[in-house]
This record gives sequence, C-alpha cells and structure tokens, in this order.
Amino acid sequence: MSRFSIYTKLLATLLILLFPILLLFAMSNRTSTEVLTDEIIKVKRYQMETFADQLDQLFFRLDTYKKMLYESTDVRNLAYPDLLDDVLDKYRINRTVSEEINRLAGYGDWKAVIAVLYPRTGIVIKSSSSLNALPAKLPDEDTFWQYYADPAEHYFMGILSYPENSAESGEAHMRVVLKFGVAALRSALSEFKANGSGDPFLYHPGADPIYNYSVDGERIDELLPRLGEIDPSAESGHMMLASDKTRFQVHYQKLESLGWYLVDYVPISQIMAPISRNQTMFYVISGMLLFMGAYLAFVMYRNIQIPFRKLIQNMNLIEKGIYSIRMTDKPKGEYRFLYERFNAMASKIEELIEDVYKEQLRSKDATLKQLQSQINPHFLYNTLAYIKSMIELKENKAAISMTMNLSKYYRYTTKTGSKTVRLKEELDLIHFYLDIHCMLRDDFEFRIEIEPQMEDFEVPRLIVQPLVENVILHSFGQQSDYGMITIRCWRTGGMNHVAVEDTGSGIDYAAIEAIGKKIYSSNEEIESGLKNVHQRLRLLYGGESGLKLSKSKLGGLCVELCWSGKDSAS
Repeated sequence: MSRFSIYTKLLATLLILLFPILLLFAMSNRTSTEVLTDEIIKVKRYQMETFADQLDQLFFRLDTYKKMLYESTDVRNLAYPDLLDDVLDKYRINRTVSEEINRLAGYGDWKAVIAVLYPRTGIVIKSSSSLNALPAKLPDEDTFWQYYADPAEHYFMGILSYPENSAESGEAHMRVVLKFGVAALRSALSEFKANGSGDPFLYHPGADPIYNYSVDGERIDELLPRLGEIDPSAESGHMMLASDKTRFQVHYQKLESLGWYLVDYVPISQIMAPISRNQTMFYVISGMLLFMGAYLAFVMYRNIQIPFRKLIQNMNLIEKGIYSIRMTDKPKGEYRFLYERFNAMASKIEELIEDVYKEQLRSKDATLKQLQSQINPHFLYNTLAYIKSMIELKENKAAISMTMNLSKYYRYTTKTGSKTVRLKEELDLIHFYLDIHCMLRDDFEFRIEIEPQMEDFEVPRLIVQPLVENVILHSFGQQSDYGMITIRCWRTGGMNHVAVEDTGSGIDYAAIEAIGKKIYSSNEEIESGLKNVHQRLRLLYGGESGLKLSKSKLGGLCVELCWSGKDSAS
C-alpha cells in the first residue's frame, strides 16, 4: 500500500477541482482584457479621426480661401495697374482686396496670415494682424502646406502663383500666400488633450514633432524611434510599444491636408492595472486555498490514513501468526473503537490459539476448538476497509450496518463457551456473514430455508460457515454473472440435512470427484475447510454422517451436511 495514497489522491482532487476554476478565470480575464482593449481602440480611433478631420477641414478651408483669392478678378487686376482707369479705381480695388483678405482671415477660431504679393509692383496686401508676419524671403516655387522650422517660429505655408508655376522662372505676376503658425496647432493639441485624450502630438519622419503645451517629453522620446515602423501607405492604425516600466497602445491617424500623422498613446498597463490586481489577488487566494486544502489533506492523512495503515500492518502480523501484537498510541475518534476491538480480537485469537494448541495435545476436543477459532484476517480487513470508505463517503447507515454485522459475527465466532448451538443461531451467523459479503461484493444474493421443527436442533458451532465461505472464495471467484446461494434445512429418514447450493460458474463431475478425494482422504497433510467439517461430523455423530457433494440444480456445487438424528452433540 502506498504510504501517501490518500494524501496524494486528495491533493490530486484539489488540483482537479481548482484547475477548471483557474482556467475559467483565465479565460474570463483574457476575454475582459480583449474586450476592454477593443473598446479602447474604438474610442481612441473615433477621437483621433474626429480631431484629424477637424484639422483637415481647417487646412482644406484655408486652401479654399487661397483659391478664392487666386481666382478673384479684383486680386488679379492689381497685378496689372496700367490697365486700371485711374488712381481712384486702383485705390478702390486695393481696398476691396484688403477687405476680402481680412474677411477670410477672420472666419473661425483658427487664425492664419493671408497675403497677396505682386512681385512686379512690390505691393503686399495681407491680413490686418501684426502677428505671424510673412518670412523675409519666400521660396521661389509654389508649395502646398510646406513645413518650415525657422529659429523664430515654426509654421506651415502654402503658396500659389499666377500664372501657374511662373514663380520658378521669375515671371510671377501675383502670389497668394497662406501661413499657419505651429502655436495654433499646439493650442489645439492641448485642448484635445484636456478633453480626455492621452498626450497627442503631430509626427512626420525627418521633422521635429509638434507637441501640445503639457507634453511628457521623456515618454514621447522613448516612443519616437519606434514610430519609424509606421507604414507610409497606412492611413491609420495602432501598435503596441513597451518601455522599461509600462506598455503603450500607440494610435496614429494621417492628416490628408498636411501628410503628417496625428499620434496619441494610451498607457495600457495603467488602464489594465485593476484587472491585473484582481488577477493577482485571485491567484493568491487560490494558492491559499490550495495550501489549506493540502493542510487538510495532511491532517486527514495523519488522523485517518496512518492509523488505518497501522491497523493493516498489525492485521498482516496476525495473519502471519504473531497473535501477541497489540495496537498502541490509540487515536481519537472512530479509530479508537477499532483499535480497542482489534486488541480484543487479537487477545481472543491468541487465547483461542493457545487453548487449541493445548487441547490438541490432550484430546479430540482440542481439534474442534482449533477449527472453531480459525478466523480469516482478510475478511476483517475487507470489512474494515468498507467501513472506512463508507465513513469517508459519509454513508453512516452503511458503516453502522456493517459494524453491527461484523460485531455480531465476531461475537458469535469468538464465543468459546458451549461446543454446540441451536441451528437457528448458526444460521443467524450465516445471515450476518452473507450480509457482510453482500455489502462488500454486491454480486450475489442468498436465501435461507429451514423447517420450523429444526430451529432448536443442536449442531456444532461454525459447522455451516466453512461451506458458505468456500462458495464465496471458489464458486464466485471467477464468475462475472450475478450469483445465488441457497441454504436449505430439512429432516428425513432419521437424518438431518443442511444443503448449501450456488449458481457458481459451472462445475463438472470430474471436478466434484477431485474435491471429494481431498475431503475423504485420511492424509493428515491435506488441509481444507470442507475436510475439517467432514471430520467434525464424523467424530461427533459417526456412521453415515459427513459431507456429500453433488451438482446443484442451480448450476454450481451442492455441499450437504448429513448427521444422524440422535442427540449425541449435546
């Protein structure tokens, strides 16, 4: 028997029970994390698209202003002052163009410098704001929202010349210039951040990023080298980046008007921190439960398995003939009763064995006492194991029933007062004995039939039990079908009969004859339970008394006790 069998099984059971819970929690936690991550992506994508659309609309509107001025007749007429009628007409057109520029520059909350330059006459008409003046020198070629990083100011600027592309050859008659300072974009990014965004900024490969006013520069510096992995053809997307202390979900949205990327990040580790804490707490609690379960299993092992193992060890010593063994260190609870009963049984067995050995040297009664005191330890082992299992399964009724049957059985078998008992008492013992085996095996049933006038007949003690035991050990040992044992008692022709029949697994006449040779043999070296019963009947009643073997109508073996009707057993 494995030393840690129950302890190991209990731990395995705990692990089996805990594993589905851990698996379910891990799956639930993973699902929650995925759902939360998807929601963050959706919300952040919506925020980024909305803000990027606002920026694109701004620059598209400024492009519209530029085209409106470019296509204005009055604006173009100023490029050719010689064609105007007089100075007053020239002044009127100049005033009209200036008012149009200021009107366009005044639309919306986003302010830009709008100007029209006439290279041939040197006239410059721009919005009335004195801030964000035009640069001292404009680029020769036309541009579409080109980014410039001057020491004094960073800005975006778009230029459109008339006629088209004439600036490159120095023949431009008119140039429409729009300049938008980065400061306005930084303010917009700061406002976007204040509305619940992370830390947005504008990014373009090879250019300095445009930050909001409260930017976390150190953190963004960690992310910038990885932004080079953005696919230039991608309009939007997100990526997972990690720093030394946390993980970030970085989102980017391309601005169609500028060609720059609006970038924002979410510290995903901080958002997932509550879930991570709950996960850690769950695993800690699970570990504590596992520890408590292991401790409980150890307590059960120490208080149940160890006492039971000692009981089995001492039973094996009893089986080997060491009848002086006694149970020490009696535990508390139910096992104390079993220890006491075992010690009482061992004492009784030792006493009986000694008595039998003494009587063997003196008379034939010694042989009867020896046969009477034969008790199979395996039978007790199986019943005790059954009781233990029922107690563990909390089947108290079954455990109590087995205990009572076992107690009655051993009370009867260990009683050494009278040599004979009433036949009814002997059959009651058989009833207890078969009840025990029915609970242990559950693969057979039995029936006892006795004529009323035979109930008070005196018979030798334990004369029927070996026959029933032989059926259980041999006839039912190899069968797979449900079995039946029938015990019949009757009187006829001055002889008393007790027959034990079984269904068995089938037996032929040759096997019956071989068994009969062993039973009726006079060789003292051949020992068997059936032979002992036969000899006891012959010694007590003589004549035609003894065992008779035949094939049962049930299909198995029929063993019949026969003895004369005279009252010689008393």
